[in-house]
Amino acid sequence: MAQALSEEEFHRMQAQLLELRTQNYQLSDDLRKNTAELNVVRLKTVTLEKDYIKAQKALNKSKKAQEMDALLSENEMLQGKLHSQEDDFRLQNSTLMQELSKLCTQIEELQHENKEQKDGKGLQAEFSSPISISVDGELLRLQAENAALQKKMTALQERHESEIKSPRGAQVSETKASETDGPADTNGVQLRSDISESREDSAAGTNDRLEQAEAKCAKLEQRVTELSGPAVRTTGLVMKQDALRWSALCPNPITQCFGPEVELHTEVEEKRLLKEQLQALESSKQADITQLQEEIAKLSDKLKKKQDSFLRLQGEKEALYNDSRTKIDEIHQRKEEELKSLNICIQKLQGDLLSANQSVGEMKEQLQSRQKEHELVLHTLRDQIQTVKTQEINLLRDQNMALNVELQQRRTEQESFLAQRDDLNSQLQEVNRASSRLLEQLTEMDQWKDRLQQELEEAKKTADKRKAMLDELALEIITEKSRHKEELSDVRLRHEKEVLGVRARYEKELRVLHEDKNRTEEGIRSQLRDEKARNKELEGLQQCVEELQAQVQSMEDTKGWFERRLKDAEESMEKSRLEHQEITENLQKEHSLQLEGKASDIDGVKLQLTEVEKERDVHIETIGKLKQVN
Repeated sequence: MAQALSEEEFHRMQAQLLELRTQNYQLSDDLRKNTAELNVVRLKTVTLEKDYIKAQKALNKSKKAQEMDALLSENEMLQGKLHSQEDDFRLQNSTLMQELSKLCTQIEELQHENKEQKDGKGLQAEFSSPISISVDGELLRLQAENAALQKKMTALQERHESEIKSPRGAQVSETKASETDGPADTNGVQLRSDISESREDSAAGTNDRLEQAEAKCAKLEQRVTELSGPAVRTTGLVMKQDALRWSALCPNPITQCFGPEVELHTEVEEKRLLKEQLQALESSKQADITQLQEEIAKLSDKLKKKQDSFLRLQGEKEALYNDSRTKIDEIHQRKEEELKSLNICIQKLQGDLLSANQSVGEMKEQLQSRQKEHELVLHTLRDQIQTVKTQEINLLRDQNMALNVELQQRRTEQESFLAQRDDLNSQLQEVNRASSRLLEQLTEMDQWKDRLQQELEEAKKTADKRKAMLDELALEIITEKSRHKEELSDVRLRHEKEVLGVRARYEKELRVLHEDKNRTEEGIRSQLRDEKARNKELEGLQQCVEELQAQVQSMEDTKGWFERRLKDAEESMEKSRLEHQEITENLQKEHSLQLEGKASDIDGVKLQLTEVEKERDVHIETIGKLKQVN
């Protein structure tokens, strides 16, 4: 009975050992799965932390901050331009006022001179110096003498022609010449004597007279040209000396040649020329006065327009300054609100990460405690097995005869082992399902990558629109595109690396499982050969096996709890990612709207600047015209 009990106990111990080994394999598989899931969760947490760091960097280096700096710099530039334009307007107004004062003084002087000329004082004021009086009088006298001599020359030529044609005409001309030259016998004695001596010598006398008159006319013309030249005008003393020399040489050439008629004609011509000069001076002065009055009216209108434009520009400047201040305050408020919301989201994500890390730590602690318990149980079982082996060595000799009887039992046990093999196959199917789940996760990652590519394409479209609106942001957009491409390439490389790592890991696990399966089969065969006698002794260990099964069930329950916690963590991470995407999309929309508004404001300011530049060009042209007039 003692031997039978020992054999039964031995068989029980063997069965319990087999069950414990199977449970150990199952627990090792569960541990591997849990470690794989923990690694996945760690990778997800690392990726989320990287996304969080990138989001913080993007917030720190966002386009809104750059646009704020650009807008502030543009506002400062516009304020500087407005101040410079105000200074230019002030300078232009001061110069225009000075020019107006000069023009007013000139107009008053011209009016005063015009009044003096009308009263007869203008001639004295103009010809105050004796040099200018002598020069102008000599010019007028010479011009009058020239005109009288030309008239006389024409009359003499006509007379000479009539004398040549008919002797009667010559007699009539001689009688007329004697009658007309009667009062001037003292001056023209030689001419009358030549005419009265003979009709034959009349032609020679007239020719001599004509030659003398022509010579004197030529001298007078030369004298007039000398007096009217610029050198004589600049040097009045030289002209005065020439006039005195001429008067000394021929004190009264007209009276010597032709008598008092020519003097009368010269005086009449002098009076006529003086009247014409006075009329021309009055007309020119009146025209100058009217022109100056018109220019004064135009300048006053331009001054009024400039003052109005200056006031309007001041009002517009104040309005623009107030609008820019209000817009900047609004942008600051929006930025603060966005920062607050982002900080709240970041705090939520940090809390979720802390909770996930705590749950992972708890899981690790529980797994470590259970591993320790299993190790203790295994140590106790190994000790028991060693004690049993010592007993087995003594009992094997007695049990060789009973092995043939127990072969049939072993066949049934083989069937049970086949069932265990089916269980292992089912476990392999579960592993395959897990691999399919991982493939689904990979497909989801590909879909997420496609979404990112679509978002990148949308970003490219928005970048093209922004390029059409503002050429200045082209370099920044190109850099962002390159950065996005680099990030995509990094994400693809990471994804491919993760896929390759997961595949390699699952291939390794499958190899390990196949090896374990082969080992288990070989162990089962060896155990079928070597441990047939131990089944009886292992029956006493069924209670321990039941306890271990209860522990395994509790472990499975805890595994389900951990899986639920992991699913909750994944769902929370997906929700946070979706919220982050929505926030980024809203920020991009607001950013595009703000860009459009700023572009319209910039266009308006540019139009105003073009108008101001046009007005400045008009003012510069008017100033140039006024300077030319002066």
